[in-house]
Amino acid sequence: MASDSVHVDLNAGRATVEMKDFHLKDYGTIENALVGGGPPPIPSTVSFRVEWTATGAPHDFDNPAQHFRGTFRDASAQMDWTATSVGYDFVSAPLATSTSVGVELGHESNGSFY
Repeated sequence: MASDSVHVDLNAGRATVEMKDFHLKDYGTIENALVGGGPPPIPSTVSFRVEWTATGAPHDFDNPAQHFRGTFRDASAQMDWTATSVGYDFVSAPLATSTSVGVELGHESNGSFY
């Protein structure tokens, strides 16, 4: 059974998303997943954890013409993951070794929620 959690504390500048033992189907290729025609999918599981940490001060953004606004902070993100498919196990490097480029942490409102 899969378990998941989401923790966000924008005031502290941190967010975490975690999923454990999520069951999915491995289609082998994106083409097979989208249009079929290949081998049948293989039952698989995936687990991951992503952590965001704000590195900058909050900045507001407002674009009334496109009905989009929010408060954002420059941030860094790190992720680790594992995947298991019949006969194969995949494991990323540890979370502490991952790096990121161009990360923002924040909240937004858009469209009818503007």
